Amino acid sequence: MLEISLDDKQLQHGLSQLLKNATNTRPMMRAIATEMVSLTEDNFESESWGGKKWLRSRRADADSGKTLQLSGQLAASISTQTGNDFARIGSNKKYAAVHHLGGQAGRGKKVTIPARPYLPISGAGQLQPGAERALLDIALKSLSKGI
Repeated sequence: MLEISLDDKQLQHGLSQLLKNATNTRPMMRAIATEMVSLTEDNFESESWGGKKWLRSRRADADSGKTLQLSGQLAASISTQTGNDFARIGSNKKYAAVHHLGGQAGRGKKVTIPARPYLPISGAGQLQPGAERALLDIALKSLSKGI
């Protein structure tokens, strides 16, 4: 008679840790929010969205400055919120949305502002190139931590 015995202590520990990580996802959401801020900072620095250059503003050309960074307030206003099932990024500036999405602005809405998406997610909910992989890597690392 052939008898085989298995020691499944490591497997049980791994499954238990995976369940714990999948149940308490707040640390993962904080890491995702941090990565989204990093991607946003990269976008401001490169004046692009995932490598696609923004239309340069006339004001930046005249001042030899950077587009969307006349005072630096927009970039400095980026904030995050996290919970066990969400990670949010945004700005509390009134003009933040029109710069990200484009649209009419100014007195009488007579000025057309081109979209210069600076957050790593578009108005349509699409992540910028490269962001999906970065966020997925964070999720996988977070779920497998301690296994």
